[in-house]
Amino acid sequence: MSEKGKEAGIAVTAEELARINRFAKKELRAEEVYTFAVKLCDNEVDRDFERFSVSTLRELSELFVGATGICDHDWRSENQVARIYRTELVTEKGKTTSCGEAYVYLKGFAYMLRTEANAELIAQIEGGIKRETSVGCSVAQSICSICGAEIGTCSHEKGKVYGDKRCCAVLTGAVDAY
Repeated sequence: MSEKGKEAGIAVTAEELARINRFAKKELRAEEVYTFAVKLCDNEVDRDFERFSVSTLRELSELFVGATGICDHDWRSENQVARIYRTELVTEKGKTTSCGEAYVYLKGFAYMLRTEANAELIAQIEGGIKRETSVGCSVAQSICSICGAEIGTCSHEKGKVYGDKRCCAVLTGAVDAY
């Protein structure tokens, strides 16, 4: 799922720094890190006609802590640029999904080192150029939004309308996040 929306430059409080230092080999100081928030995933139907249940978003919130941010889906070590050090579920007041539910998204808080090599990426995040993120995860089940059966075991097709409802797969039971 690809999402827009990053908040840049989160204040590095003592509490935030303590959370970050759980992942560092050496004790980092506030001036050594750059922190930002990113919308990881939500309960809105995506272009593949899939959406996460709120309970799955809650499960993913634990699994994403410690996950590494990479560039361009390339898992080489030199493309690792950030790490998620905490998450939270956010319900946007007054906003509903296309399915009529309250809109909920998983917000990740990430850090990267303030180095010469990262200066350009930090500038692009700050300038709103680097905005999108894409996450990977695996789930236990994909449930048909029309009948509640496992997608593929029923006659409903993702994206088709049945009555007044568009069929989508509701992703449930978070297994892994990356």
